[in-house]
Amino acid sequence: MAFEPRPPQSIEDPPIGVEAAARLMATVGFVAFRSPPEADAPDSCLMVAIHDEPTRRHFDAERIGYWATVNGHGQLQEVDRSTDVPFEADFSWGRIRIIDRFGARNSFVTFGGALNGELVGTGARLFIFRSPALILRLAGHSQREDRLAPEAMAFFAQLIPHLWSGEAERTIADASPLDLYAAFLLHTRSRIARSPALREVLDRDEPALRRQLRLLGVGGGEHLEAGTRLLRQVGLDPGR
Repeated sequence: MAFEPRPPQSIEDPPIGVEAAARLMATVGFVAFRSPPEADAPDSCLMVAIHDEPTRRHFDAERIGYWATVNGHGQLQEVDRSTDVPFEADFSWGRIRIIDRFGARNSFVTFGGALNGELVGTGARLFIFRSPALILRLAGHSQREDRLAPEAMAFFAQLIPHLWSGEAERTIADASPLDLYAAFLLHTRSRIARSPALREVLDRDEPALRRQLRLLGVGGGEHLEAGTRLLRQVGLDPGR
């Protein structure tokens, strides 16, 4: 009998393929995972099924909310069982929220990417968020929080006041997911270096932060350089 992986529980878990993730959907309703480096699209992914009729076997998503840049401004978008498929769209940085028929929620924080939707089987729509940067789990109804996820939300909270400047909003909106992710990692490293209290709080998160910075530095570090420029352009400390 072929071994079927369990749904990944954190960003630290081993990658799985899209096909394996799709098979898991029968029992979990949604799955966040990293695809293997050798995959056609080695991304961080969030796969969600919306059924016309609740399965009552798992977390039955009713709708998904996410942010997208529309005419240069961030706008909240939704997909649900009425969304026409096939469906393609870009999503931007911010929170992705999955809500079920009882109002229970599972949320994620992302740095942007591409969203695709398609009809699968009878009466089910499958939506896949893909990003070259990590999609991080926030604490929710049926998942535990990823390390660095609260810091990502704190970083975005610091970006939001800068959106009142049209130029800054365009700069942030035009940044690639990996450039924005690099800006987050660099800014968080700088905050930790300046604050002994924060270092103590984030002691368990710091290895993940260093590991992600090393990965972004592979191949010349252009995303780290772009992240540094982005932080300077919006008036945040890159710590370099």
